[in-house]
Amino acid sequence: MRRGGILTSLARLSLLVVGWPCLGFSQVDISFHQRTPNTRAVVRGTDTVRGFELSPDALQVRSLDSATLVRLPPLNRKAPPRLLGMIAYDAQVEVFLGWEVKDEDPTIGFQSHVEVFRGRRGAEAALVHDFMFVGVYEQVSFFEPPDARQPPITLIDIGGGATWTTTYLLSPDRTSADELFTSSDWEFADLDRDGVYELIAWHRRPFDVRCSFGIFAVRFYPRVFVRSGATYRKVWPPPAWTEQDGDVENRFHNRELDARLQGTNLQIVGVLADLDGDGVSELIVLQDRLRDEPGQSLAIYRLDRNQVRQVAQVSLPTQSIAFLISGIRDSREGKRVVIQTATPTKCEEGGNPEGSGTSEVEYVFRQGRLELVRSAARP
Repeated sequence: MRRGGILTSLARLSLLVVGWPCLGFSQVDISFHQRTPNTRAVVRGTDTVRGFELSPDALQVRSLDSATLVRLPPLNRKAPPRLLGMIAYDAQVEVFLGWEVKDEDPTIGFQSHVEVFRGRRGAEAALVHDFMFVGVYEQVSFFEPPDARQPPITLIDIGGGATWTTTYLLSPDRTSADELFTSSDWEFADLDRDGVYELIAWHRRPFDVRCSFGIFAVRFYPRVFVRSGATYRKVWPPPAWTEQDGDVENRFHNRELDARLQGTNLQIVGVLADLDGDGVSELIVLQDRLRDEPGQSLAIYRLDRNQVRQVAQVSLPTQSIAFLISGIRDSREGKRVVIQTATPTKCEEGGNPEGSGTSEVEYVFRQGRLELVRSAARP
């Protein structure tokens, strides 16, 4: 059923503080990592309940002037609930409440509950479902696509730590929730400009198996999901690639990597940008292979018919190690992709990725090809 309308105007999603610092590179502007083209905002549940409150006994949702919007049935809870969000379906209202409690099993930590109610305005709403998740905080978000080919979407985020959440897709009938991913941030963007929005999940750290700089922000490592029936399917990174995993990094450094992972491809860092001005987003990827000798390259990909296809690729020199895409610059020849590199000795030292032993390399993307245009050591 198409949603009749969310009870507020659209508001920008911000799961975490977007301004996380990047360790080192005090002179490098990495704000372009925050600017994905063709995004569409979601509505945060907290914005839909402005002007409303939950009564102290949790039996009514009412306006601030005490007018009852909907009555709720009494439930046996282990903690006071919070009003997470609401949706209006003409005369009906859907209400989301959340609460958390410490689990008796110390290995679990906290239980987070999300309750969904539905009923007519001014009447009593029925409990549709009570979801229990492992985590410490609940947030509900709503996405209203502009294209009728994509239905309205409700997502639940459960806090798992100070810098990441686990995101679940709620079914239209509100009886099930599919786990989609964990991330430091996520957003909707129409990458191929076909009117249907993809879901991009971000990790805050590069998957850098060769350097030990400890760089982090919010959006360094993207995963791309496309709509597939009632849920989403991951199309990037490809299934055969090794996904970001701290345990894999440690085992690689200790030369204890499983044989099945040896030689597999990995994404170090990626960014989404429109390189040729046609309105379609390119996925710009710094990539490597899990083997002793670096097999790094810079590659450009595009989403085409719900598949990510390579547009261009260039191998990177082996005498230095690339560890970050640090800029997209305009030039007369076209957009330039700026890469930061370091000597193997500098990478092994770790610490601050600045000064002696580092270089800045630029590649221009034109006529479907990547070409080296500049390489300079950093002072």
